[in-house]
Amino acid sequence: MEESKEFNIDEALKRLDEINRELSREGISLSDSLALYKEGVELSAKCRENLDSIEKEIKILTPSQE
Repeated sequence: MEESKEFNIDEALKRLDEINRELSREGISLSDSLALYKEGVELSAKCRENLDSIEKEIKILTPSQE
């Protein structure tokens, strides 16, 4: 994924699904597996950051129930 493009969680999740399928493929080389795994870990971290940010926004926008 390009760094200059705004992060899109839907695209990231789709790519993570593709990576999972590729890693499950028979005959994939160790170097390809490692590269895919690294990309998956990075995307997963970005998704987590994005979801954490959204959760914070929701908490700010939602009135307290106290």
